[in-house]
Amino acid sequence: MKATGILRRIDELGRVVIPKEIRKTMKMREGEELEIFTTEEEVVLRKYSELSSMESLSHALVTAIHKASDRSVMVVDGDNVIAAAGKGVFKEGDGITEELRLLISSRRRAVLSEEKCLPIGEQKPRGMVVQPILAAGDLFGALVVVSAEPLCKADEQLAAMGAILFEQQIDR
Repeated sequence: MKATGILRRIDELGRVVIPKEIRKTMKMREGEELEIFTTEEEVVLRKYSELSSMESLSHALVTAIHKASDRSVMVVDGDNVIAAAGKGVFKEGDGITEELRLLISSRRRAVLSEEKCLPIGEQKPRGMVVQPILAAGDLFGALVVVSAEPLCKADEQLAAMGAILFEQQIDR
């Protein structure tokens, strides 16, 4: 854990303000949920991600889509890659780019081809589908299908189907 040298007092209602510098560094936004953990000596706050809690489903889904389509696949929350399968995608735990974050925040499916594709690491794919995962009107992340070849309609359908599977799990 990294020491910041910043001190805060607990107010009469038990609240503590997280300093703006830390919120900015951690990309914490107003309204986001935090998980609270304790040890014998520490209170730990961690950004909560509904998709992170579905890690086994995420791994199973990206693996299945990759095997069925030979496309690379990622499940991402608003900040990080939760699960990935195939070549030319970010690895699990990697942060996502600002461009991808903006596409996800649009809350609409984005189908990108050739020069419009976002670079993934050092590679530039020829096709990409960014399918937001929405449940009860809330945005949870996206399923991203990446291809070294031009996309076909089935790629869009796979991304939509995967997102629907997550949405059904979240709605439970």
